[in-house]
Amino acid sequence: MEAQEQDGPVQPDGAPAPPADRMVCYTVNQAARLLTQAVTHRLAALGAAPGQLPALLALYENDGQTQAELARHTGVEQPTMALNLKRMERDGLITRSPDPTDARRALVHLTKTATAIRADIQALRTGIDTQALDGFTRAEQTQLGSLLDRLVTNLQTLAAPPTSTT
Repeated sequence: MEAQEQDGPVQPDGAPAPPADRMVCYTVNQAARLLTQAVTHRLAALGAAPGQLPALLALYENDGQTQAELARHTGVEQPTMALNLKRMERDGLITRSPDPTDARRALVHLTKTATAIRADIQALRTGIDTQALDGFTRAEQTQLGSLLDRLVTNLQTLAAPPTSTT
């Protein structure tokens, strides 16, 4: 019996690969892009941007962190955090003050403007989640959350720089 040739890409187990628009990487990327668009439009109305959201949320949880603490807490790289904080300061969302225990560091504090939009940001996040999960049962929502957590864990491993074997 002759081996049949495969038309198109195959998976590691030899099964045909799904069409590009049915692959998890495509679907997750499309969902992330659409979610970013929804958040961007709504945050702009509040005077904030999506890149500022991780720092805002971290400061709502614990105001008065250093730039390094914010970067570590949010998983954002230091140079990116520095740019975000500069923009947030320009936009009137944060102020910086010298750390009384270490003059080389600055503490980042929310302004009244940022504090005033906290409830609106939470409502925005809840509203987007509600709309995005419309039609999902509570069990499906829980399962989706668990599956996405596992996907993130797998991708963190995949995204890590390769270790040197030399």
